[in-house]
Amino acid sequence: MLDIDNYVLRNDGKSFPVTPVECKLLALFMQNPDRVLTKREIYKQVWNHENFDGNNLSVFISKLRNILEPTEGSPHYLHSIRGIGYKFSGDGQ
Repeated sequence: MLDIDNYVLRNDGKSFPVTPVECKLLALFMQNPDRVLTKREIYKQVWNHENFDGNNLSVFISKLRNILEPTEGSPHYLHSIRGIGYKFSGDGQ
């Protein structure tokens, strides 16, 4: 559950503070479950920029995975779609 007013993500009975960018990024994924979002599309929606910085996006994805994923290195929620972008699986599959 994402509390966008207080920048808090609740997962597995725990609360995690998130930055405004992490909050926007996660809200975008949660609003588009099981849909592949291109890196450019994500960057435009979250940073309001046409030109994207793949490294910057990767850092934020990594931070969110540290909070969301039950097993490091085995994503259940945030999936990388090689050469395209990312997909959020709301059901964790």
